[in-house]
Amino acid sequence: MMIKQRIRIAFTLLEVLLTLAMSVVLMALVGSAFQFYAVDMNVRNMDVRQTQLASAVMQMIEDDLRATLHSEPSDMSGLESLLAASFGEEEGSGQGTGGGEESEEDLSAAGISMDEEPVESMDTTTLDLTSGVAVMQTPGLIGNQYQIQLDMSRLPRLEEYVLMLDETTTDLQDIPSDLKTVAYYVQADDAMDGVLDPLAELDPEAASLTPGGLVRRSLDRAATVEAATMGNLNTLNQTGELLAPEIKGIEFSYWDGLTWLLEWSSDELGELPLAVQVRIYMIDPALAATEDTDTMSTLDTESMRTFSHIVRLPMAVPLEEEEEDLTEAGL
Repeated sequence: MMIKQRIRIAFTLLEVLLTLAMSVVLMALVGSAFQFYAVDMNVRNMDVRQTQLASAVMQMIEDDLRATLHSEPSDMSGLESLLAASFGEEEGSGQGTGGGEESEEDLSAAGISMDEEPVESMDTTTLDLTSGVAVMQTPGLIGNQYQIQLDMSRLPRLEEYVLMLDETTTDLQDIPSDLKTVAYYVQADDAMDGVLDPLAELDPEAASLTPGGLVRRSLDRAATVEAATMGNLNTLNQTGELLAPEIKGIEFSYWDGLTWLLEWSSDELGELPLAVQVRIYMIDPALAATEDTDTMSTLDTESMRTFSHIVRLPMAVPLEEEEEDLTEAGL
């Protein structure tokens, strides 16, 4: 007698549940893999963008620093000796009447001063470019750890003459000249009187906010000095260019030939630093992908990404050589 076997033509409920569970787990693994890949690609993209931005900013700062001008006093020793010799000959021939005293009077009448007046030094600890400008007695460089201002010599470009005819700008009226005063500093977020982002006009909500970031201000030295002495600081603080809102900090240090200093004033020291080290800080892309926007603003410089560059100043003279020359001259 034959026994008929039962043929199963469907899945059981347990098998369906197990299949669905495995499908959910597999889709979760595939989704997490795609998310990890997207985050990793975003971090790498931000890393490349930050590197390119840091390279462009460092190149701009290097070009400005290498063009820094420092005026040296004119050497009148040859002219003084020539005039003294001519006055001595006149005295020997009976035409002179006073000797050395008369020669000094004649030198003063000729506009030559034997004794130079001391230049008033400036305190770099009170330097705050966000609330004013440091007026230097002679063109040079002044700065502290977080801000720097320099006078550079560079021929004006053709587009600077076009900007003179633009009457819609609210900045100070700049004029094309070969002597510019350039300042670099980091502007705080929501500053009262700060440089606005030109792209903020595209976003009406962000138009009233002042973004933070690296600011570069370039003005004619005469216009800068006039604005500082006449008290036009509000317009001066709003003048400049917001280079990179991504830069959250900048630091400078100055090499005098022996040590790195955190402050420098060419009016006080008499010379330019031999080299300037520049450090800029930007938020690490890995932290930016995981942290919130509110917590990123409170990060210190140790947890940020750092870019460093050392710039040598061609017109700088070591301070030791100047002291040796003064010692040899008996001063």
